[in-house]
Amino acid sequence: MKRSIIAVISGAVILIIAAKSIYMKSESGHKKGEPDVVGTFSINRDENITVVANRENIEDREAFARELLQMYKDDSFHSTKFSTDHGYATSLDMYIYLWKEDIEEGESVMTAEYRPIEYGKDYDVVNNPDKFQLYIDGEEIE
Repeated sequence: MKRSIIAVISGAVILIIAAKSIYMKSESGHKKGEPDVVGTFSINRDENITVVANRENIEDREAFARELLQMYKDDSFHSTKFSTDHGYATSLDMYIYLWKEDIEEGESVMTAEYRPIEYGKDYDVVNNPDKFQLYIDGEEIE
């Protein structure tokens, strides 16, 4: 009798732990604080990416944009690996949302663009960073 009660209680505890694990996993489908790419498309070598910041706010937009550029250069996003078969991006447009769920609501929280200073020169953001200008929310950053 005691064994069956202990078995039932143990089974219930295991089910509760399993249910909590499944629930918590689905609730937090993102790694807090680590930006990640959730969408990408390119036209020729101009790359457009959708990024989730996985944080409540972005305090320093310029530092965050530069962090994303470095992640692109290092190809260190978790969910996406960029092909460099034809070279690196000749421009990079990023639409940034705080959380993945915010994408469905519409407008991004910020944009960051790396545009070449001179078009048509076949420069890329990795090998010729001095030939690019950073724009955040349409404003040129010095």
